[in-house]
Amino acid sequence: GEKIPLEARILAIADAFAAMTSERTFSDPLSYEEVMKEIKRGAGTQFDPKLAKVFLSIVDNIPVTTSGDNHIEK
Repeated sequence: GEKIPLEARILAIADAFAAMTSERTFSDPLSYEEVMKEIKRGAGTQFDPKLAKVFLSIVDNIPVTTSGDNHIEK
């Protein structure tokens, strides 16, 4: 955990968020609620638990908009 650079731990969460909220040829985007649950579920295993908590609190305070093929709604 701590040996992984901070930047890489931040990018892991951001990348997962982007992947889960984007339309892919093999899957539809998840809803906002599903994405939040997945990040919470991955905290401590897939994601740094402290950073996941910070990420979730930041995202929860940002209005989520949709544009183009993005289908996430808050």
